[in-house]
Amino acid sequence: MNYHSDDIVKSCRRLESGLRFGPDGIRACTLGAFAAPFFWSADEASQLTITKEMIVEKRKWLFDLLNNGQSDVDFDCKHCQMVCTKRFADVNFTGIGQIDHAATSICNLRCKFCGFTHRELFIQSKYDDLAILRQFTAEDAQWDSVVDFNGGEPTLLPNVDEYLDYFASRRIRVRFMTNGVRFHQSVYDGLAKGSIQWACTSVDAGTPSTYMRIKKRDHYLQVLENLTRYAHAGSQGGGALAIKYIFCNDNCSDDDIAGFVYAMLAIRPHQVWLTFDFSQIAGRPADSEDFGDYDFSRDIAAYAKMYNLLKKHGIEPVHYSTGHLALVSVQGKILLDRVIKEIEDTAPSSYPPDLKLGNFRRKEKTAPIRTALFDTQPLRAIKDGQTRKPWSLQGKRVLLAPACPQSVALLSDPEIRAGRLIGFLDRDRMVQGKTIQGIVIHGYEAIPDLAPDVILVASPVQHQSDIVGKLARHAGESVQVAVLNC
Repeated sequence: MNYHSDDIVKSCRRLESGLRFGPDGIRACTLGAFAAPFFWSADEASQLTITKEMIVEKRKWLFDLLNNGQSDVDFDCKHCQMVCTKRFADVNFTGIGQIDHAATSICNLRCKFCGFTHRELFIQSKYDDLAILRQFTAEDAQWDSVVDFNGGEPTLLPNVDEYLDYFASRRIRVRFMTNGVRFHQSVYDGLAKGSIQWACTSVDAGTPSTYMRIKKRDHYLQVLENLTRYAHAGSQGGGALAIKYIFCNDNCSDDDIAGFVYAMLAIRPHQVWLTFDFSQIAGRPADSEDFGDYDFSRDIAAYAKMYNLLKKHGIEPVHYSTGHLALVSVQGKILLDRVIKEIEDTAPSSYPPDLKLGNFRRKEKTAPIRTALFDTQPLRAIKDGQTRKPWSLQGKRVLLAPACPQSVALLSDPEIRAGRLIGFLDRDRMVQGKTIQGIVIHGYEAIPDLAPDVILVASPVQHQSDIVGKLARHAGESVQVAVLNC
């Protein structure tokens, strides 16, 4: 590597600190239908004792490949929308950030849109991924380190508790991707105490017959029962349950839409995620607008209908691709734009208030909280949705919420820095106590002792209302809460 500190280079957070363990090998990341080149194939990894130093060298190799303008080697990273430019001095290859754990593909379902099903590739890992993870200490884990723990089905791993203990010891947030067929007490306990940030299950059906058709197993009612138990664990204030619906050819009927919606009203997960079967665009470059032969029109119509029905009854669904495929691919962004337009075109002018059902899992009643919007560069408060007035934080005690890339970006704004930044706020117990650029992350319950004048909320749109609602439990009327306009 022959770079100077001030050189502007191409990079990516996942390239610098990510690890993807798959049954076919180890790489920096895989996101949806797109993947970085292999560091080692599964066979190669099985014959090596892989060290942290070896991983760092592979990251440098991929970084060189990305920045070599003379190379004619084509790979997904060259087209990925997550690639950014930065100073070489800001590049760091030694940490552990985003982990995609899918080293085994063993599963007790046979989902029709799963690549493992298509290839009949249900195998145990050929290499010891946990030994590789142990190369990284708690000091190596970045403040926002997280693992998507899936596979395969992670509850089938005989040593699943060893993995969960490792992630807890490194304070790495866990997104536990389970199909929900098998209830696991450690998952329940992790959700209850917060060592598991999210349990995520893709149900993809509103009737037992559709579930059987898509998953090839008759477990629908058992899955709903297990998810109800996980929702109960999450309601204790630690982690959270998300239930996902992947729209495909077989689950767009009115029966499935109604069945799934009313199941969600009964279970009351923390969030409902809606998305598409992106295997239809596998093999196409991330910067291409080509969708091939598949027509997503029916999927989009069903998505919009389910979204509006959930919203009618008080559940605001999350567009999963906003933080997933729309980040890396043009096709993902196009589909997201199309479905948002369909939702707007088909939504009623208003939702009857008497049809919005209260969430019985939320025991506390949140007091009203005075919120405003703000812009940056220049810093302005937004009044009445339109009027923008100059705003100064000079002399004010300021908290940022939550601990996420959007709020961290505010630290580079001199007008934000003009205030006295006294901390970050985050509900996730796994990040509380960590620091970002020397600023401590606190739990919401610390707000009274910190005595802020202003709390600035900057997060993905889908989480803002939930965050503001939780802040309401702890922020008094004298605290001004402002949400970043985006």
